[in-house]
Amino acid sequence: SGDRMASDWSRLVAACLLPCCTGGPRQVLEDRGPKLAYDVVGTGASIFAWLAGGAEIAYVSNTPELIAVRVADGARRQLDAARPYFAANLARSQDAAALYFIAEDLSGPVSSFTVREALAHQTLPVGEVRGVDPAVSADGRRVLYWTASGVPSVADASGAILSASGCSPLYPVLPVFSPSADQLLCGGEPPVLFNLADGSTQEVPDGSPGLWRAVRWRDGELQVVALAAEQLHERVYLLDLVRGGQHSLYDTQEGLLDFAHAAISADGRQVAFWETECLHAQSFLSCEPGQTEARLKVVETASGQTRTVATGAGDPGQIAFADDGVRIAYVFGSGLHLRALP
Repeated sequence: SGDRMASDWSRLVAACLLPCCTGGPRQVLEDRGPKLAYDVVGTGASIFAWLAGGAEIAYVSNTPELIAVRVADGARRQLDAARPYFAANLARSQDAAALYFIAEDLSGPVSSFTVREALAHQTLPVGEVRGVDPAVSADGRRVLYWTASGVPSVADASGAILSASGCSPLYPVLPVFSPSADQLLCGGEPPVLFNLADGSTQEVPDGSPGLWRAVRWRDGELQVVALAAEQLHERVYLLDLVRGGQHSLYDTQEGLLDFAHAAISADGRQVAFWETECLHAQSFLSCEPGQTEARLKVVETASGQTRTVATGAGDPGQIAFADDGVRIAYVFGSGLHLRALP
């Protein structure tokens, strides 16, 4: 958008002027936190997931393999023998009892895909599918996938297959199951609630789903984290899709927000996001290698208090709170890092 281009231009101009005003650029602060893994695949909005109890984290390696790494000591194990498709997200149920992924088979003349559950080591009996992000209900009994012909469908634990043909995906967060698994929050302008029982839809009163980066739907609440570039501002919003309204959690006039990733804790009390700043511009259009500082921010939704959790040079990636809300995992380049929250 024009506002985003203006903010990008402003931050590069500021970086070019910085040496003139301060005698030289400051150095990138390296405080990334403990590294659990070094070989995380570099794409995707959900390439790792906390496992039950928070003792391990599952992630897609750049091999690619589906690996579980132990938080206590970094010990690794192969979580499932099937090859994960690197371009499709992992889908973990809220109760952590199920972890679905798209498995890729390279044995034929072209790649083929199936839906796989990693913890039980079982392939969903729905045949070949498309390599599109799956979604899973809170209790793991329903799974959304795309058939080989591109039709969105829901597999129920009873063996029934439900049509979801009125539900559109919207990267990186939609569709999302309701807590009861009888509805899907789907993409569109505006987004819609899709009822699985009869295929009917209901518009959601928010016209900017392209700004959504994280969704929390539990305990009677439907909350969305939105990252927005506005005139002279970049803001982190928390939207309430049940009661209506939005709350500005964080505001920067410096054009620093990274718009790719955000996360919200299971209890809705914390939101995490990235800032990126070019400390030394190579030109008005580019930054010196290694001089873009990424800062992981965590804001308390009630008080607005914000703190910097980690910093370093490199490409910021996915963020995910542990279920207990007192730890946070995140990707820096190909590294998976972890930090305890105060």
